[in-house]
Parts: sequence; C-alpha cells; structure tokens
Amino acid sequence: MKLHLYYNVGMMDKKNYIIFDLEWNQPYDGKSKEERPLLFEIIEIGAVRMNENREIVDQFHELVKPQVYHEISWRTQKMLHLKKGELQHGDIFPNVYRRFMEWCGENPIFCTWGSQDLTELQRNIKYYGLAPLAEKPLPYYNVQKLFAIQQKEENISRSLETAVDMVGIEKDVPFHRADSDAYYTARLFGMYNETFLKNNYTYDLYHIPRSEKEEIHLFQGKDNWYISRGYEEKAEISENRRVLAINCALCNQKPVRAKVRWFSTGTKIYYCGGICKEHGAIKGKLKIRKNEEGLFYADKLLTYTTEEEILQLKERKKSSKKSGKGEKK
Repeated sequence: MKLHLYYNVGMMDKKNYIIFDLEWNQPYDGKSKEERPLLFEIIEIGAVRMNENREIVDQFHELVKPQVYHEISWRTQKMLHLKKGELQHGDIFPNVYRRFMEWCGENPIFCTWGSQDLTELQRNIKYYGLAPLAEKPLPYYNVQKLFAIQQKEENISRSLETAVDMVGIEKDVPFHRADSDAYYTARLFGMYNETFLKNNYTYDLYHIPRSEKEEIHLFQGKDNWYISRGYEEKAEISENRRVLAINCALCNQKPVRAKVRWFSTGTKIYYCGGICKEHGAIKGKLKIRKNEEGLFYADKLLTYTTEEEILQLKERKKSSKKSGKGEKK
C-alpha cells in the first residue's frame, strides 16, 4: 500500500489539521551521525486532529517497540518517565506508521512544534524502506515559528511549556509525552486566525525540489523565500545567474538591478542588495545547503527594506574586502 502524499499549496485550504509529536531514543556511545544508519529511533507517536474551526475532534497515540536501540538512554527514560518494559507493549514502527497515516486521512495538513519532528519521521520511514511521506517539499505549519511571529520575537525559540505558560493555557496533563505535547501544540495552534495561518505556512525540505518547476517561491509579508532544485556541484549554484537574481515579488519575480553584489563576511552566508524602481530597496541573504542525498541547493531570502540598509550593506562589503574576504562570483 502506497502512502506517500503529493502536495500542492491549494491543499492548505482544505481543513484536516494533524498536529503531531514524536518521542525518540538516541544512544550515547560517542559514535557520530555518519556512523549510524538511524540516529534517532522513534518510540512514540502522538497526534491530535483539528477541524476547520481548529477544534480538537480526534486523537492518536501509540508506542513503538524499539528495533534498533533496545536500551533506552537515561536521558530519554528521565524525560518521558517510562515504566520498565512499557515500550515492549508497543508495535514495530512500520505497523504504527501505517496506522497513523490511515488515521490521518486525506490531505492532512501537518503541524508540529519546531521543524525536527517531520525530519525524524521521514528518516525513520526511509530506514524501514517504507513509501515516502512526500517526494518533494512538504508544506506544513511550524507552530513554534507561528508563536514567535505572533509574540514578535522571531529570533527566539521558546520551549513548548514556556509558550503554554506565556499565554496562560491550563496545564492539565504532564508534558514530555507525544500525546500530551501534541495536545498542547494543538491548543496553541487553535489560537491563530485563518488569515494569519495562510500567511505563515512553511516547507519541510527533507525532499528538495526535483526540478525548476517544483522550486519554491513563497512571498509572505516583506519576505520573498526561494528554494532551488538540487545540483550535483556547488559551483552550479554560485555561477547560476537565475538562482542568484535579486527578484521583486511584487513585479512577478522580475529581477532588479543589483546595488550590492553577493558577498560574504567570512561565514557561509552571503548578502546582497538591489533596488526596484517601483517597490524600493531589497536585501538578500543566501545559504548554499546540502541535503542527505548529497545535492546542493540554494536557500535564498529576499526582504523589502530601506535604502539606508542597502548603504549599510555596501559598508559591510567594503569591510569584508579589506579583511580579505572575497565577493561571491
């Protein structure tokens, strides 16, 4: 039975919200991530379904019987308050995952606290050779990010319990189990109105765009986010004029004239600036990332700004040249 999902953004208009949380086990024997086929083994899945009014209408909870790391680390044991032998009453991951996806139903809109749960779910799926959750970038709601935006503290990552305390939600079940954390995440998610949600979804990039047609162009507020398809060589991005273009989202992604060409201050982040004659100054930030398949892709964020900030970028570029850091070619 194939369970992989093919998403388009229009599906975000359909209301089958699945707010889920995972708990996992990790060994602590000093081995690196590269030495392991699976770093985090999922041991619990908890989820809440919400309807179009963001009301809780159903719940899912199952334990997963460990198949990779049979010894539960002391840290996991302490955090989850697991009883001795409790996980032995669970089922193996492939069976739990299939039941979870069947429970999710058609066109689920996934919501998680933070970005890691979707990544680890897909790593476990791959480890067991199951059909992928998706084969391209997956739109979802990062409720931790929604909370930060709403609180006007986008550079701060609050814990779930701290967020619950900040908005005064009653703590009527313990934290740090998959079902209870999914419940609290759902309570927070239910506070946001439809307009706010439509303007603040994001994408999971475990699977990056496979073609230029699948590339992401996401315009939200002042931000114009772009994710390229994958390339075999890093130079295919750094020498690609289309990928490096400074685009104006309000002009249908038309490239504008660069005032400050791409440069780095010695980090792996590149910056630029341009001016649209109609819509004003645009600053850019670019990271060249590498996915788990070894492909490089561009993660570019263009933001409408002020001409004063463009002048500041020019000064930063001058300083970087003096210190021997080069311009992006």
